[in-house]
Amino acid sequence: MPKTYAVPPPPHHNEGKTIAAWAMNLGIVAGSVPIAAGMILADMDILMWIGAGIIVVSLVVGIVLSLAGLGQPREYGVGPAARTAEGSADHNARSERPAEADAR
Repeated sequence: MPKTYAVPPPPHHNEGKTIAAWAMNLGIVAGSVPIAAGMILADMDILMWIGAGIIVVSLVVGIVLSLAGLGQPREYGVGPAARTAEGSADHNARSERPAEADAR
């Protein structure tokens, strides 16, 4: 008796390269530069706090942009998988019941 498996839905096409992700990551990098300078230079502890503040602000901005819809789509299930697989030549990807399609 052959086993059948449900094929997981394909990943999003943006691969995490969204405005929210770019803003947050650039903010983290921009905040790490003053932190590094504050660690190297003597008596410049204030730079470490400025860098930490920049990182916190960038985290908040990334979360706000994600909640505003500029992040990874939250919809991830059978419907989006079917829309992505519409043009596929693979029978299992286009099956009405992917759990019951033969997995070969």
